[in-house]
Amino acid sequence: MNRPILISALLASLLALSAATHLAAETIPAFELPDGWTWIPATDSEQVETAGQWRQDRFRYAATAHLYTTDPSARLTISFSGTAIGIRLGGHNTPPYGGQGGANLGLLLCNIDGKRIAVFRPQLEGREILLADGLPAGEHRLTLYHQADRGQTGCRVEGFFACQQAPGRLSFSLQGEQQAFLVDARATIKRGNETIRSEIVRNWLNGECSLLVPAGNNYSLQLDTLGWLPIEVNPLSVTNGATTRVDPLFAKRDAATVAYRFRFPALNRQAIRMPGESFRARFLGFDTTIKQVRIVRRNGPATFSRLLDFVEDKQAAYYYDREVTAQLPEDTPTGVYDLEVTIEGGRRTGICRSAGSVVVVAEYPTRPLLLSFGHLDTNGQYQAEYLSRIAAIANLSGADMVLNSNAVNPAYISGALSGLQIPYVVNFGNHQVRGHEQWYGDPVGLVRFGPGLAILNFGHPWHTETAAAEKLLARHVDTTIKVINAFEANAPLELLDKHSIQLIHDAHGIGDKVKELGMTPTLRVGKVSSTSFRMIQFDQQKVVSATYQDHPTAPFPLARDEIPPLRIRYLPANDGSSRELAVHISNEYKQAFPQARATVLLPFGPNPVIKIAGPQFRIEATNISDDGKYTEFILRLNLDAESEVTLAITSPLPE
Repeated sequence: MNRPILISALLASLLALSAATHLAAETIPAFELPDGWTWIPATDSEQVETAGQWRQDRFRYAATAHLYTTDPSARLTISFSGTAIGIRLGGHNTPPYGGQGGANLGLLLCNIDGKRIAVFRPQLEGREILLADGLPAGEHRLTLYHQADRGQTGCRVEGFFACQQAPGRLSFSLQGEQQAFLVDARATIKRGNETIRSEIVRNWLNGECSLLVPAGNNYSLQLDTLGWLPIEVNPLSVTNGATTRVDPLFAKRDAATVAYRFRFPALNRQAIRMPGESFRARFLGFDTTIKQVRIVRRNGPATFSRLLDFVEDKQAAYYYDREVTAQLPEDTPTGVYDLEVTIEGGRRTGICRSAGSVVVVAEYPTRPLLLSFGHLDTNGQYQAEYLSRIAAIANLSGADMVLNSNAVNPAYISGALSGLQIPYVVNFGNHQVRGHEQWYGDPVGLVRFGPGLAILNFGHPWHTETAAAEKLLARHVDTTIKVINAFEANAPLELLDKHSIQLIHDAHGIGDKVKELGMTPTLRVGKVSSTSFRMIQFDQQKVVSATYQDHPTAPFPLARDEIPPLRIRYLPANDGSSRELAVHISNEYKQAFPQARATVLLPFGPNPVIKIAGPQFRIEATNISDDGKYTEFILRLNLDAESEVTLAITSPLPE
C-alpha cells in the first residue's frame, strides 16, 4: 500500500474516533447490561420501597452508592418484570476500616410474591447472588428482609438484576500475596473481544467473588488488581440457574512494585541521575560475590538495559548489608529503571532487585514542573484506576516529578503509579494502611533532583519531632529550590525560614489552600478536593503558577468517572508492531501544556529513521532496544489550551 494513503487512512480513522469520543458523554462509559437485563439501583427511591432505618452510603469514593442498615426489622421491596432476579450487595468497606461503618453481618430473607425463596448470610457470599429463577413471565414483587444473625447485624445492598432469562453465577475465591492489603479487583467477562460484564468484585471478609453472567460458552475471565499481576481463566461455560465454581485464584505481586533485598535506592528514595553520573546502592549482599550491577526497564516488548561499572565500599558493609557506587554509562537511555545486583554465594545466589528506583534524565530541570495531588482515598481497585489516570496525565503533561500526599493503601498505589515515566514521592497520613514502610520506607526522607532541586518528604503531623527533617535539609543547603511534600501544612515557620523553603505541598489541613508563609516566603499549596490535581511551575527559583487558569486557589479538575481531559490515543496500538502510527492528543483543559511528552515505540533496527507529519515538535530522545528490534522515540510538543494535535508517524524499512 502507498504509505501516504495508509497514513491518511490512519489519520481519518483516528480523527473519527476522536470525534465520536468528543460527541459522547464526557464520562468513562459503563459497560452495557446483557440483553434482557434491567438494573434497579437500591438508592432509587421511586423503584425501591424501604421500611425501617436505611441510609445511603458510599465508602470513600467507591464505584457505586448503596443502601445500608443495621436495623433488624428493615426491609426493601421492589416490583420487577422477568423470570429471574439477582442481587448485588454493596462493598464491605476495607480491612483497615472493618470496624467502622459496619460490614455485612446480618441475615437476609427473600420473598417473591409472598413466598420465601432464599435465605443467606452476606458475610459468606460474593457480591452477586441469583435469588430466584424459573419464575412465570410477567410482573413480580420481591421483599428483602434484614434480620440479626447470632446477635450481629449489617446489610449493604447496591441493587437488583431483573432478567428475562435466568443467568448463571460465576464464583471463585481470590487471595494473593500481601494478603492484608488485598481489598478487591475488577473482574471482566468476555467472549472473544466482546465485554459481557465488568465489575468490582470480592468480599474482603473471606475473599469470595461472584458475578451473574448470561448462560453461554467460550467465556474468558480476567481479573485486574493494580499492584498484582492480572489473572486470566478460560474457557468458561455458564449454565442458566446454576453456579460455575472456578478453582481458587491466587494473585502474585507485580514485580514493578517489589523491592527485594534492597535498602536504597528504592521507591520514595529514587536515585535521579544523568548518563555518566554515579549513585550509591545498599542491599542485602551477605558474604557473597557481587557479580554485576544492572538497570533495566521495559516498554511493551522492548527491553532497555545497561550494565554498570561499580566499586564496593567495603567500609560501609555490615553483617548482611553491602554497599556499592555504580556509574551509569554515557549512552544510557532516559527513563525509570529497576536496579538489579547479581550476587553469588551458596544459598544466597540470586538477584537483589529494587523496582523503579533509578531515574535517568537527559538534563536536570531549571524550571521544574511538579504535578501534585493528595487525599485521593486510594483504598482498592476502583480508586486505583482513577489514580492511574492521573499518572497518565503526569506523563503526558510534561511534568518533571509527582508529589503525592496523604495516601492510603500502598499496595494499590504502587501499582497505579508503576507506569509513571518520571520520579515521584508519596507520604501516608491519617487514613494510612499500616505497613506502607515496606514499599516506601521511612516517613521522613529527602530526594535530590540534580543540583537545583531537593524534595523533603515529611509524613508526620508537624507537632512531632522535626530533628530528622532539619538534619536532611541542612545536608542540602546548596540546593537552589527546596520543596516539602508534607502530610499537613502547619510546619514551624522558623523551619521554613531557616532553610528557605520555596514550596510546601500538603493534602490535609485547614486554612487558605494557596498562601504565602513566613519570611522566605514559602508558598503553601494544599489539596482542595479529592477529584483534582495541581501543576506547580517554578521559574527563577520560585513558584510562578500553582492554580488552574490563574484562579486564586483552584486546581485542575478531574472527576472520578471523567474521561481525562488531557489524553493520548494511538492507532493502531503503540506496542511496537506497526511501522505506521497515528497519534492523537487532546487537551480539553483551558490551560496549555508547552512541554507535553509522548512516547512512541516502533519496530526498527540500527540507524532509525522517523518521519512525522503534524505540528511542531522535537525529538527529545531516540532509544534502541537491547535486541535492536525496536526504537523508542520520546517527543515533546506544545499543546495549546483546548486543542487537539494529530501526528502521523512512519518508520520505513531499512534499505
